Amino acid sequence: MLKDKLARGLKVLTDRRYRQFYAQRQILSVPSREQSANRLASRLPGFEGGSETSQAAVLKDRGYLFLDNLISADQLRDMRAFFSTNKCADPYRPALGEFIAPGEAPPQTHVAFFSNETIVRAPHVLAIANNPKVLSIVSGFLGAKPTISLLTAWWSMPHSDGKAEEAERFHRDVDDIRFVKLFCYLTDVDEVSGPHMFVPGSQNIDRLTKIRRYDDSEIVDAFGKNSLSMFTGKAGTAFLENTYGFHRGVPPTEKPRLLFQVLYSLRNSIYGPDRPVARIGTDGVPAGIDSFINRVYLSPR
Repeated sequence: MLKDKLARGLKVLTDRRYRQFYAQRQILSVPSREQSANRLASRLPGFEGGSETSQAAVLKDRGYLFLDNLISADQLRDMRAFFSTNKCADPYRPALGEFIAPGEAPPQTHVAFFSNETIVRAPHVLAIANNPKVLSIVSGFLGAKPTISLLTAWWSMPHSDGKAEEAERFHRDVDDIRFVKLFCYLTDVDEVSGPHMFVPGSQNIDRLTKIRRYDDSEIVDAFGKNSLSMFTGKAGTAFLENTYGFHRGVPPTEKPRLLFQVLYSLRNSIYGPDRPVARIGTDGVPAGIDSFINRVYLSPR
């Protein structure tokens, strides 16, 4: 524990991303966060492709926006095959090592994530993350050209007791002063296979802003018993969400869930790689994608 604290302290001193990350997490007031985000966005490059202002407005107000036909059947097949044959790991139990999920996942594992180096090799992830319509909506929401600061995918493993662990409990994400996430279901998701749950509008409400996990009862008391929305859908279902709003992944009880996610933010996140892990125009990376948007994962050709 002491070693981890010292390592984090060194990162804060030497890595600008960490200083920015921990500084913005101290801003707990929703209006203050919005003001800080507006100031930052005004200093960043704009998105040349224009912005989907009406859909961005829905995203800002409601907190989520479903996207139709983002992933084709062929893309879905390729991605699911890749993530079913490459190793992942339980971030909360690193001693378990790497394994192929879902078949080889240890019984105590709830979630198993893929590494940055693995996911950047996955088919179609960069094409989906750089979809022009998605970037247009995201830029309208952020108020500036986005940064893809994290690409991730993970398996959620079923447990019959349905006991929630870590991010399976309600929480606000505080990944940057303003950010939005793209969720893509790569398996069918129903009530027993890990649906996502969200509290629409909570991203704009200055209530329960302390950074911690919350019980369902606390969320119901604060926002009302009808405030919870559960997102189910067939494989290929995709939606954008401002996860500063309260959300959680419901633990699967019968079937595993595979999910691909992209974090779009105003600045680099500490969760992405420390340096690019691939080069634009090589190793299967498309040559025409925006080097600024993709700079966390990709270096210029």
